[in-house]
Amino acid sequence: MKQNKPEYLVAAMAFTVFVALCLNGGETNNTPPNLTAKPTLTVYTYDSFNAEWGPGPKVFPIFESQCNCKVNVITAGDTGQVLNRLILEKDNPKADVVVGIDNSFLSKALSAGILVPYSSRNIEKVPQRLRFDSTGSLTPYDYGYVTFVYDSSKISPPNSLLDLLDPKYSKKFILEDPRTSSPGLIFFMQTVQALGEDKAWVYWRNLSKQALAIAPSWDEAQTLFSSGEAPMYLSYATSPSYYVEYENKTNFLAVDFSEGLLEQVEGSGIVKGTRNVELAQSFIDFTLTPEFQNELPQTQWMFPVLPDAKIPESFSYAVKPNKTLTLNTNLTSEDTQRWLAQWEDAVKA
Repeated sequence: MKQNKPEYLVAAMAFTVFVALCLNGGETNNTPPNLTAKPTLTVYTYDSFNAEWGPGPKVFPIFESQCNCKVNVITAGDTGQVLNRLILEKDNPKADVVVGIDNSFLSKALSAGILVPYSSRNIEKVPQRLRFDSTGSLTPYDYGYVTFVYDSSKISPPNSLLDLLDPKYSKKFILEDPRTSSPGLIFFMQTVQALGEDKAWVYWRNLSKQALAIAPSWDEAQTLFSSGEAPMYLSYATSPSYYVEYENKTNFLAVDFSEGLLEQVEGSGIVKGTRNVELAQSFIDFTLTPEFQNELPQTQWMFPVLPDAKIPESFSYAVKPNKTLTLNTNLTSEDTQRWLAQWEDAVKA
């Protein structure tokens, strides 16, 4: 039998509904909580990796479709600037993964304690010589050689590092700051290894005066070169391949220094403190798959670490150094900081 509610109870219920409507702006919300929201992976990287022409816009959507997740990409200048941001956020990390820390910044990253080791299930596909981090905190994904790219229609190339001090190259080339730029740091270390510490500081005192500018990043150096400010800039041995492929220019060539070229290897790693460990591990594995590796040559303009990755014909214009220099793996973060302090003194002199 249906019973009628007492009048005082009906009044109380009506008042409760009225208050609830007032608190909700007069609207009711019957939408259930979203229990199926996609997880988000936050990735830190340098500007050019996620530029319109970089690999980011191609590889990140592929990973999103595979993991049924969202990738939140945050760029912060060049490699050194990305690493500095990770160090500043160490006690309250915002990133899950970092992409683009190379062998020149390895000691700084390890000493800062911002990464956690992970051995990718695909790591055995990578040649041993390219596995630059014995701790497993950084997984290699590409490599290349840092050198100068020059416009052969405007200038003849130097044959050695010392040739750059020739008056004919005065204000004809653009360097990059080794404190913030990864190719800048690689080239700086190349000069120290090739010339020795004592001679290197004298060399840089003179070299800095010869240069048109010392750009804070590769992007800014490349912009100055492209705008015609100087006919030579610090870049990569593979850069001529880009100009052939996309600008149909064969006059932009790379220098093969007689002292040799230092090999740069870039890696990705999991940020210590991430709450998305499994998702981060899946991304590291993804960087060593054909879907990721095959995109690198014509977006990153570096050699992929997987030997069977596809290489375009334009890479025939890339310089293969007659002598390859390997970064000293015993170099500590303290050594690097000491060198950079001496570099600062040299260029200010």
